[in-house]
Amino acid sequence: MLFFLVACQKEAKVLPKATPKETTVSIAPKPDTIPDKAAFKIKLVEDENDYDETIFLFDHESGLSYSQDEDGEYLPGFGQVSLASISSDGTDLSVNRLPYRSGMSIGLDVHTKTDGAFSLGISYENKVPGNIQIWIKDTYLKDSIEVHKGNYSFNVSRADTNSFGNKRFKLILKDSVQQQTVPLH
Repeated sequence: MLFFLVACQKEAKVLPKATPKETTVSIAPKPDTIPDKAAFKIKLVEDENDYDETIFLFDHESGLSYSQDEDGEYLPGFGQVSLASISSDGTDLSVNRLPYRSGMSIGLDVHTKTDGAFSLGISYENKVPGNIQIWIKDTYLKDSIEVHKGNYSFNVSRADTNSFGNKRFKLILKDSVQQQTVPLH
């Protein structure tokens, strides 16, 4: 018995060709856009003689909680000011090795021995891409500044425990939103 296969061709409908519309949308950045060994320091300043710094080192393999093998635990000294970053498990750090994720928040612990005017700003930066924004958020005054645009000035009153400590300041790190024109389908 022989079988023959015969191909049939359906009549195709012809539709008018649609022209795609274009719109501007925000494209979400990649979740990890800072290279390993990129770093920056935040500096707390009272005056030219009284200041303290904390450093952030980026490493894809690091965690957010304290690791004695990777991080440097903060050891208070005798200076007039002290600044530490806070790990996810609440440890004060002078060296914070961490992975980057856009929108991440890192607590800062700020202490002073006197009342007065102080400032926070970037004192060192290495290999941090230009599209990364570093914000200092003041939860006490409900204010914030992108520190590439200037230092953040604030006052401490030792009588007001909300004006210093580990709950007032946070760093927010994020990619700047990129606007692109893309066709909609």
